[in-house]
Amino acid sequence: MSQFQAARWRDQPLWDRTWQTMSRPQLDAVHLRRIKQLIEFAYERVPFYREKYAAAGIKPADVRTWDDFYEHVPTVDKVDLIADQERNGPNGFGLEATPREARAWYHQTSGTTGGPFREVFTHYDRSTAAYDASTYGWWDAGLRPGSSMYFAFNFGTFMGFWSKVFAAERMGLMVIPGGGLDTVGRLEQIAELAPDAVAGTPTYLMRMGEVAQQHGIDLGAAGVRVLSTAGELGPSVRSFRAQLRELWGGARIVDIYGQSENSFGAIECRMADDAEVNGFHVIERYMHSYAGDTEQYRPVAPGEVGEHIVTTFRLGQPLIKYRTHDLVRHVGTVDHGCGWNFGFLEGGVLGRTDDMITIKGTNVYTSSIQRLVGDTPGLEPHYELHITRDRGLDQLTVRVEAQADRTADDYPALRDQLVAKIRHAVGITVTADILAPETLQRYELKTKRVFDHRRETS
Repeated sequence: MSQFQAARWRDQPLWDRTWQTMSRPQLDAVHLRRIKQLIEFAYERVPFYREKYAAAGIKPADVRTWDDFYEHVPTVDKVDLIADQERNGPNGFGLEATPREARAWYHQTSGTTGGPFREVFTHYDRSTAAYDASTYGWWDAGLRPGSSMYFAFNFGTFMGFWSKVFAAERMGLMVIPGGGLDTVGRLEQIAELAPDAVAGTPTYLMRMGEVAQQHGIDLGAAGVRVLSTAGELGPSVRSFRAQLRELWGGARIVDIYGQSENSFGAIECRMADDAEVNGFHVIERYMHSYAGDTEQYRPVAPGEVGEHIVTTFRLGQPLIKYRTHDLVRHVGTVDHGCGWNFGFLEGGVLGRTDDMITIKGTNVYTSSIQRLVGDTPGLEPHYELHITRDRGLDQLTVRVEAQADRTADDYPALRDQLVAKIRHAVGITVTADILAPETLQRYELKTKRVFDHRRETS
């Protein structure tokens, strides 16, 4: 590539222009062709799929249209993955479709929604597809080959931030690993090395910002331009997002959505920051997705809320119509100025089918409580939900920190305001405990929000 060509490439606004600007009819046609090929591939190579489809009374040749796919192809759930993994023995992998010599990388899920799932990646999965998704949003945020990214993460077998490391390599970024250091050590390293971007979970990056203030470390002077976040709801709550940006000197936030087991997901475009839009573009080069009803898993009308059902185009462990249990509003292609034609999940993840708790006969999504906490002036985004049982009735207590500029005299008013807001929005009366800043535990990976004490108190 000549210097002129390289300069023109760096100036391109889109990472993958051919795919990102493909029309909806073109994308749908490509998806259907690839899905039919994937079903045939999985049927031939994975006993699980042969048995699953035999039980449903279908063969690959029966899937010719979208109606065939939506109506007749059964869904796959996390329990199916774990069951097939156990069937294949202590060293086996669930849904593995390629021979042993094709194995390149081992990962496993964090196990926060059930037992850990062992993941095997072929070289194709790793280098061609699985670790490319993050680059779409990073490029859109202005990162280019030669930029640097700091990873505030202790690396283990969990795929989440390994995938970001490989994406950074693919994009030509300099990788700075922060594993093995404590928070202050990482902050000092960031201040010294001045990376262009920092990757971490939202709550841990928030924690880093708070610790920086306590130790007099000026993150604004470090020059971090981009925060790459993943794994939690926080950045879709505007108050959380605004506070995180302020702590990091105005850095742009690029939030990423996905699950470890399906490798791919969705990412924010440049219009998603500064409250322009709120949501994720599905990375459609590597994944097909739709919002389905929670009973038959057929597509809901565009813009209606349904469960996110995904099919991933990777070889090691193909997932076909995989239930993520995430509730989304899939609106298809939208035009909000970024130039992407990839499908859009408006508002991000709105809740989960399995994060619902029932309090006094009312179904409550814990993600709804987070948004209400985030919309209450004077409260920090650090909270916990504690469920207890008193004389046969379930009770919910929200424990949340007050902002540092509020005194103990303000706490009763903050409590009453939050209780009233939850009663109005959700329809239940809760107990709220307003706590001083820095009271609740901080986490480096995923934050634990819900504590169910009902067995202890029944």
